Amino acid sequence: MLKRAFTLVELMIVVSILGILAAIVLPHFQNHQRQARESAAKENLRIIRTQIELYKIQHNGLAPGYYHMGNSVTTVPSATLVLQLTGISNANGIALSSKTPTGSHPYGPYLDRIPANPLNGQNGIKMVTVMTPDTTAGTIGWLYNPEKAEIRLNTPGVDATGTAYSEY
Repeated sequence: MLKRAFTLVELMIVVSILGILAAIVLPHFQNHQRQARESAAKENLRIIRTQIELYKIQHNGLAPGYYHMGNSVTTVPSATLVLQLTGISNANGIALSSKTPTGSHPYGPYLDRIPANPLNGQNGIKMVTVMTPDTTAGTIGWLYNPEKAEIRLNTPGVDATGTAYSEY
């Protein structure tokens, strides 16, 4: 009995067909990955923005990034801003790292943690007055303007529709 095997030509045809299929499918797959990251970025922004609004409501219009000291309002460092969103705070914006509200600090936590920006993988927040992406800051995923209580992605570039990521 003779055993029949594939010829070299037949194998090359199959490999060529697989290569053509991969060339067709791979760009579509990569585009879907990009769209998924963009959707995740929009969802993370929605969640953070909702929690910033809740913080403002519970703190009588005081946005995260500030606290009352006597009769004045003072800007806080970025680390304190993160604590205001992930810890508990009082009406003046003084935050503690605890996750359990107390009588003296009844508000929060608003977020379990600061989510990563899906487009650059970073979760740091940089407090700014101008919302221009800063690509030199390696750990910065978000730009936050406390005066406007506005948060945006720290990512240069545009999406498939031509919208700048920093305009989401």
